[in-house]
Amino acid sequence: MSETALVVLLPELEPLIGGWRRRYTRDGARGMPPHVTLIIPFADSSEVESRLDGVGRVLRDFAPFEIGLREMARFPELLYLGPEPAEPFVAMTEALADAFPEFPPYGGEFDEIVPHVTVAQSEDEVLAGVERELLPQLPVETRCERAWLVENTPAGWRRHTAFALERRKAV
Repeated sequence: MSETALVVLLPELEPLIGGWRRRYTRDGARGMPPHVTLIIPFADSSEVESRLDGVGRVLRDFAPFEIGLREMARFPELLYLGPEPAEPFVAMTEALADAFPEFPPYGGEFDEIVPHVTVAQSEDEVLAGVERELLPQLPVETRCERAWLVENTPAGWRRHTAFALERRKAV
């Protein structure tokens, strides 16, 4: 029995921010590549199989999309990259929360959905230094084509199931 989450993985950002994530996040990110979280916590791993079809149905209604990571922002003691546009992540999160109301985003802890890619968690002085080093390397562009169910195992986070974003864009 372990925690699961629904995320959009962005492993192509690993060379850019992976070192900071390993050094300055709780448990060194425990094997989780850079990502945007959609729903955490999701179903316990012992209950997840019965929900996979439903997750797939929700996510296949979304089309793949391009994002830019151009700016950094902060939560208290946390530096992140904000994906632009943020709307596809918000829409996917809201659709998943509607389909699985027992699993609100971040356990219902926050009123607003703020898509983000965590870079570092630390005191302000450390975050300012990371920000100074990272800023000249922006912007970064990437494409989101799938979401993942990931599982937090004793050995770290591992990929469980991929869900393709399949909807064709209107011509």
